[in-house]
Amino acid sequence: MFDEIAPSYDRLNHLFTLNIDRRWRRKIVTDLSERDVLPKIILDLASGTGDLTAELLKLNPDKIYSSDISGNMLELQRKKIPDKRLEVIQADASDLPFENKYFDIITIGFGIRNFEHLPDSLAEIRRVLKPEGLLVILEMFRSGGLKSRLFNIYFGKVMPLIGNMLSKSKYAYSYLFESVDSFLSVKDFILICDDAGFRKEYSVNNF
Repeated sequence: MFDEIAPSYDRLNHLFTLNIDRRWRRKIVTDLSERDVLPKIILDLASGTGDLTAELLKLNPDKIYSSDISGNMLELQRKKIPDKRLEVIQADASDLPFENKYFDIITIGFGIRNFEHLPDSLAEIRRVLKPEGLLVILEMFRSGGLKSRLFNIYFGKVMPLIGNMLSKSKYAYSYLFESVDSFLSVKDFILICDDAGFRKEYSVNNF
């Protein structure tokens, strides 16, 4: 499915969020910089076409790996980010081709809700992350409240209709809403991360 919508993925993401998705990615880098986090080796997991990968390069790592299961997304990323520090690898999050305790930071931008085997993937992420390393997740979680209900009307009705039409997919943008609607709340997700051996530093809810 992600191979199918790869050519229009960036354009539609920016359109549907009014470029707010770009601001969220920049905020990750800003927060890390303000905390004087200076990672030497980064993994951007479920990286898609590399929007977050490009932002992470501003942290001046020695090396950044970008990984996704979609070959078409990664091919677009190779063309978009011609940086010698970047290595693009097609891999599943539950079976990563890296040695133990290798990365200073692992990021996942709008991808973890698509992981088929979440506990296995979290265990694999913990394996390749250094003990003092950081896992940074940017995601849309299931939530309640008036703002969230209004967002769901837009995200569940308007966006799939337009997105499927513009991407020429019969179901991709319907799936994207369903993947959020059936995903975990922030609280439940944090509990799963606790079980996987992670410790929460902080979380921010926008809805």
